[in-house]
Amino acid sequence: MDDVPWTSTPLVGRSAEMAALLSAVDEAKTRRAGAILLSGDAGVGKTRLLDEIATGAQERGFGVLVGHCTDFGDAGLPYLPFTEIFGRLAGERPDLVDSVLTNFPAIGRLLPTHRLIGAQPVPQDGQLDRGALFDAVLGALTALSTSEPLLVIVEDAHWADDSSRDLIGFLLTRLTSQRLALVVSYRSDDLHRRHPLRRPIAEWSRNPRVHRVTLNPLDAVESRTLLTALLTEPLPESEVSRILERAGGNAFFTEELVAAASMGDADAVPPDLADLLLVRLDPLSDDARQVARVIAVAGRRVPHNLLTAVAGLPDRELDAALRELIDAHIIEHPGNAGYYFRHALLSEAVYDDLLPGERVRQHAAYAKALKDQTVAGTAAELAGHATRSHDLATAFEARVRAGQEAISVAAPQEGLKHYEMALELFPNAAADSTIEKTWLVVQTATAATLSSQHLRGVKLLRKALTDLPADAPKMQRAQLLLPLADIALIIDQDRESHEAITQAFRMMADEPASVFKAQVVSLYARVSDALGRPMDAERWANEALQIAREIGQEDAAGDAGITLAQLRRRAGDPVAAAKQLEEAAVRAQLAGDAAAEVRSRYLLGANHYEQGDLANAKTALLNASQRAGELGRQWAAYGFDARRMLALTQFVLGEWDEAAVTTRTDTMTPAAADAGLRAVGMAVRSGRGDTSVAEELERSRKFWSLDVMLPLLGLQPAVDAYVALNRTAEAEKLIADVTTLLSDVFQSEWFLARIRYSAIGLQVLSHRVVTEPTAAAELVARGADLLSVGHTVAEKGLPPGRVLGVEGIAWLARLEAEWERLRWLADIDPPTAAEHVATWQRTVDAFGYGYVFEQAWSRVRLSDALRAAGRVAEANEQAQLAAEVARELGAKPLLDELGSSAEPAGVSALTARETEVLRLLAEGRTNRQLARELYISEKTVSVHVSNILAKLGVRSRTEAAAVAHRDGLLD
Repeated sequence: MDDVPWTSTPLVGRSAEMAALLSAVDEAKTRRAGAILLSGDAGVGKTRLLDEIATGAQERGFGVLVGHCTDFGDAGLPYLPFTEIFGRLAGERPDLVDSVLTNFPAIGRLLPTHRLIGAQPVPQDGQLDRGALFDAVLGALTALSTSEPLLVIVEDAHWADDSSRDLIGFLLTRLTSQRLALVVSYRSDDLHRRHPLRRPIAEWSRNPRVHRVTLNPLDAVESRTLLTALLTEPLPESEVSRILERAGGNAFFTEELVAAASMGDADAVPPDLADLLLVRLDPLSDDARQVARVIAVAGRRVPHNLLTAVAGLPDRELDAALRELIDAHIIEHPGNAGYYFRHALLSEAVYDDLLPGERVRQHAAYAKALKDQTVAGTAAELAGHATRSHDLATAFEARVRAGQEAISVAAPQEGLKHYEMALELFPNAAADSTIEKTWLVVQTATAATLSSQHLRGVKLLRKALTDLPADAPKMQRAQLLLPLADIALIIDQDRESHEAITQAFRMMADEPASVFKAQVVSLYARVSDALGRPMDAERWANEALQIAREIGQEDAAGDAGITLAQLRRRAGDPVAAAKQLEEAAVRAQLAGDAAAEVRSRYLLGANHYEQGDLANAKTALLNASQRAGELGRQWAAYGFDARRMLALTQFVLGEWDEAAVTTRTDTMTPAAADAGLRAVGMAVRSGRGDTSVAEELERSRKFWSLDVMLPLLGLQPAVDAYVALNRTAEAEKLIADVTTLLSDVFQSEWFLARIRYSAIGLQVLSHRVVTEPTAAAELVARGADLLSVGHTVAEKGLPPGRVLGVEGIAWLARLEAEWERLRWLADIDPPTAAEHVATWQRTVDAFGYGYVFEQAWSRVRLSDALRAAGRVAEANEQAQLAAEVARELGAKPLLDELGSSAEPAGVSALTARETEVLRLLAEGRTNRQLARELYISEKTVSVHVSNILAKLGVRSRTEAAAVAHRDGLLD
């Protein structure tokens, strides 16, 4: 732990940065854990500064652990820096690692000895919960820090794999009272707009225990100081100035230019950085240059035994070459960690300078050493070298192994990359390979769904089915049909799902009982349930359970038990259903069935939501979302759904800031999942007055058919935005487009969301009837059609025996209230004042189950109806209640709609329309005359007059006119 890199290069400047880093170290010693994100351009001196900090930490009694990220070029080894950290610790302090493994056995998965090709499996064989792995890493570091405070350094995070970034983020959120300081360095010049580290850095920086330190280029004085310290002999001032100008404050460039100048080649140094770097190799011996090339092919770091196996030099010559490279400061040799270029830019330059044939031969040598297990290495490393050496048969086998290893440590994104590469390489598989293409396709599709790339998985399976010969064994076809049906059901392609599972079901009908048959029958039951066939669903779910019992593996049909719980809830017994789902989740967790566990936990939350029990829904969905993340299924079916429904629940409860956090995404988020989460985020933004959500939903049309929840949830905020912009034609077209899409997806025009859509459509018509009074009759006729659609959906949108949930009941009440409001504003067969008030009161009560925002909007309309009925005090009370919610949520459009009704009478200004009405009223106009002059209905005039009287705190038109003249309201 105490062996850290050392360099003779002087550290110039950097006093402020040193102070910030050492402050984090000192705080960690007093049990206040913290972290530093150290950024800077390549060559600016990050590694040199970290060397100094490591030395300072050691002087303070700290243990120092260092892990590096490496650029594999494609899919790499998940958690590489942590494998290096614990691997090095195991080599230097085996007693400590033995203690760590005893208390945190999951760490064994990260040790290099357990990740190598041919390694013996660790005791906890099978897929590891990501949550367990993350907790183990945190627990291990915490435990190590009890004996001595700890400084953990992760270098070059710009090359970190997705899983390492996730683990770093997890550790940063768990920093509390440990004696632990974490420093993460990265190249800021590598972080282009789409770099996967860009968003995590922003997220991490919001943590109060995380501080950012940026290493800027040296200023002119500091650069000259560094240059002077590097010189062994004086240089002419003109040459010094030229070096300083070309180095631009970059410490590494300064070093390289000074070294070139010292060799008398300053004039020959080309402007291109690669050529500049390669000048350092020219005076070296042939053996030293050859060894440098071999190290460059390995990557930035290579262990001694692997280098020995590949370099092709006798030990004496190899040692001499390495000593020459170390003395020339080309490579570093930190203890037993192998050799690495002292700067990644130098490694890249050497590699790029290799001839194509040289590269192939060197990669082939590495691949042979790894494949033969002459030296230890991972499947990901072997795959990379074999691919670059054109040994495609070996690359294929290694990619499959690397994919399996990535999935086993909850890194599905990396697993998908490896599996897809393996599929491309399948034609090159060795003749004696035991890997079947059907199996590989299923594994790849599964990894795609775990990464929330469901359509990718569906396309893979469709193509595989198309490519199967007509006489292919039926089992082979069924093995492809089962996951196709499962994924299609997830993305609401019920028709394709039904067709696929029906084929598989028929193929298995005469087959003996097996795990696979139980899975097919179980999914057939679930699809039957999705299609509204409860009797079939119950029959085949029980059949699946019976098959599982016959083979003595009841866990094989765990999904069937969840389906039965769902059927029980719909039969009117939600309490018993919830208990069944909780029990199913526990059984699935014990059995290691991650998919069934996450599904049951999600459905438990969804069922609470449908019952209007939002508090328990939030708790259950948060638990489901967290477990999905721990199991590496955060983007898979039900894991992602749990997160989105959690955000929706938070929105409904009025916890908008929390919902915004839950829907926040980054560049690692799959595109479809990002779009789906943003749908809920749009609701928050639209509620706060952001009208850009309308165009945003339009731009996301390519994702609508992929995830129907996007348009289903995004419609209302987009329509509200269009109405705010007075673009009602576009709002109505959007409603029509989404309705058509969902009718096709759900294979019925009577889907339940149409009740809400009809109410929203009526809101748009009410907006138009005020601005287009001459079209009132036509608008009311269209409103009648929407009312009819809503009522029909309420009757036909549910299977027999099922009834509307609390949200459906609330939107049905809203539909009827909006219908009365439209007729009231149009003055066409209007309801009586009492009827109007009663309808809106029912709506307010219906949304009282916890839908804070919609209840507030309903209170606004109730307030209007009460004013029109002359019940001013009650109207003010409702307006005040709505205003309190609007202020708490930051809902500007709601506050704007309330206007001064939300304030005590007489303190707020009238709206422009109300001022216009007041001016004519003060001139003695009657309501009929007002209506004619303003081109609005008398009923609308009556509403405006009532609002004016309430706002001015007066009882009559005469008093209103007097107050207007007295207070100068008409000036």
